Amino acid sequence: MIVRALLSSELDWANERYSEIDFVRSDPSNFVAIAESDGIKAGLGRVVPITSKIGELGGMYVLPDFRGQSIAAQLVQYLIANSGFSTLFCIPFAHLESFYAQHGFIPVSESTMVPAELESKFRWCQQHYPNPVRLMYQHIDSQPPHLDGAAGQG
Repeated sequence: MIVRALLSSELDWANERYSEIDFVRSDPSNFVAIAESDGIKAGLGRVVPITSKIGELGGMYVLPDFRGQSIAAQLVQYLIANSGFSTLFCIPFAHLESFYAQHGFIPVSESTMVPAELESKFRWCQQHYPNPVRLMYQHIDSQPPHLDGAAGQG
């Protein structure tokens, strides 16, 4: 299994996959990763920039023929290691909360500062998807995040 950065020529392929599963499309500002098995695209994920130091990890999707091979875990690890952000948020479906916890994400609490853009997306996800979602985050480095334009969650 190889995980690598998406080539600009593959953005349409990525967005076709996201459209199939009713996820928001990626744009060129997103850091998208692709997992390949023997040269065949097996999955993808992304980090969307929120501020210069904060990103949102999401868009995790493993194609059906490749599930059960830890591809999602490899994508998450690659994106965390290569995104360049000091803080990452994610909005997983509730049944995936323990998966993201294994990768260092913790639930947002009342005292967590959440950028307004992420609060808005979280509310949209709550209304848009039939399954419940969670809001989680992790600090990649030991410094507290610089939350440009952030508001308290809740």
